[in-house]
Amino acid sequence: MISRNVIRRSLQTLAPVMFLLLCSSISAFAESPSKPQELIRIVFKNSTVKIAVSFVGKQMGLKVVFDDSVKDDSLSIELTDVTPEQGLKIILEEKKLQARFMEEKTIIVFPDNEAKRKKYEQYELWPPKSDGKK
Repeated sequence: MISRNVIRRSLQTLAPVMFLLLCSSISAFAESPSKPQELIRIVFKNSTVKIAVSFVGKQMGLKVVFDDSVKDDSLSIELTDVTPEQGLKIILEEKKLQARFMEEKTIIVFPDNEAKRKKYEQYELWPPKSDGKK
């Protein structure tokens, strides 16, 4: 008899806890897609490439390291309704630069030429290829 009561009480306590865990996991799952799709406006007027790339990288939680040969050219750009990743990709393409992951949250930015691609080929491309496109 005691064991039945213990089991019944355990189930009465466990059921609401399991329900709360299920609800919180559903809530977390439902919120996760909205973060990567957050659109921002990026405006740099008479800035430098290194400042712009570092700033957008920081918004994405990335530490940015530059190859010594990256020129700190002037940059004026205005992007509306882009994700931080799209903005950074556009800036890199505009200045003919490429980035690769050196560590989990650190990218190296370098001129997009054959010699530098060869030098950094051991690192994973940033952004990672997702659909076979470059």
